[in-house]
Amino acid sequence: MKTIILLSTLLASALGTPVPQDGYCRPSRSTKIAKYDDLTWIEGNYNPIPPHYYGLSYTTFQVDSYDGFIPPTSWNQTAMAFGGSGNISVPDQPPKTSFALQSFSYACVAGIPQPECAISIWGWTVNGNIIKREIIFPRLDPGHVIEDFKMNKTRFGKEWTGLKSVGFSIAKKEDGGNMYGGLALDDVKYTITQGC
Repeated sequence: MKTIILLSTLLASALGTPVPQDGYCRPSRSTKIAKYDDLTWIEGNYNPIPPHYYGLSYTTFQVDSYDGFIPPTSWNQTAMAFGGSGNISVPDQPPKTSFALQSFSYACVAGIPQPECAISIWGWTVNGNIIKREIIFPRLDPGHVIEDFKMNKTRFGKEWTGLKSVGFSIAKKEDGGNMYGGLALDDVKYTITQGC
């Protein structure tokens, strides 16, 4: 019997799912920071972020490498949604999995000059609620040295917990028009919870 419990515990820790040893299920939580620098990037190719990367799945986002314009906050790669819209979500399996979004670095990438960029963020919770927030990336004007351009960072409060999915889109702040650019994310920090 002890061998079965030990094997169950080892298997559970390898899979990252909570297993009751005493008849009670305990949720597991793990905090992660996605930096994207460990992913393969090939010039001229579509470089999708693989499924379940650090526990999340990405739609539309792909890996992009620093090209001399706006440097990533971590080493040399970001998650980029060309066209400015994308989605990050927890997979359906294991069931009762959600995440809490804590912070990330971001930039709108549409060249110079670039108007002020409004980034709309929607969170869909396990309870079916929708949370919305807008953040602004400043206009980029010519005449600055390239080192002046940086990613910004934002943090999220407790209302951004119990999430199944987070969606993004960008638009010109002044009139809601198309930015004709991309949304870059880096150092995305979140906590994944696997429930019972």
